[in-house]
Amino acid sequence: VSNALILGIKDYFRKNNFQRAVIGLSGGLDSSVATSLIVKALGRQNVIAILMPDIGTTSPRSMRHAELLVKKFKIKHHNVPINDFVQFFRHLSRKLHYKNKIYAISNVKARTRMMILYYFANLENALVIGTSDKSEIALGYTTKYGDNAADTLVIGDLWKTEVIEMGRFLHIPKSILGKKPSAELIRGITAEKELGASYVILDQILKMYIESGLSPEQIIKNGFNKKLVKNVVERVRLNEHKRRTAMLIRVSEKS
Repeated sequence: VSNALILGIKDYFRKNNFQRAVIGLSGGLDSSVATSLIVKALGRQNVIAILMPDIGTTSPRSMRHAELLVKKFKIKHHNVPINDFVQFFRHLSRKLHYKNKIYAISNVKARTRMMILYYFANLENALVIGTSDKSEIALGYTTKYGDNAADTLVIGDLWKTEVIEMGRFLHIPKSILGKKPSAELIRGITAEKELGASYVILDQILKMYIESGLSPEQIIKNGFNKKLVKNVVERVRLNEHKRRTAMLIRVSEKS
């Protein structure tokens, strides 16, 4: 699988006449695996990692892991904390009376990071590498025009549990492989806590629903929690808009 992904990356860059890649390196599993694949495909001299911590929310451990990976892969990198970029919206939120302000700010963080990545991509004449996996994409556990707004998703066809296996194969440090997945947009929130189950369980449900075409009722009969199955299926359905580019509303000739 890794060889197929590496060949696919090489082919994509060759066809688009690019040699360099910019990637956001968080110190988490997905960005670690994606960076390893990009380095193998393009060579370390053609990969630029951007570390974008939110000081106060991003854990010191994640920052250490990101720095560890930069040294492991021997790649050029820039450290750009996002606090100053996000501060305007934090200040604005204090003046507004909305219930979901915390999630609005978390999405600002993801979109700020993508803006920074494209800034460096312009400087380096490079393409931006997305680090979302198939599980996150299916569940809508991404930010529209944030972490899902990249030029290519190198692990976008791997379920989270497959990314973990790929990480082992690529010798990603065990300290990273063993971490609970988290976007670290909100302090103390892990992906599995927010989604309601471990990715081992979530991936099984997603595979049965998306790949095997089983109905929620059939999945429940396989021994899975009824509430969890319905929640997963609903997430897939409601987040379809995140998996599509901007929808063109056509004006019919009859109107």
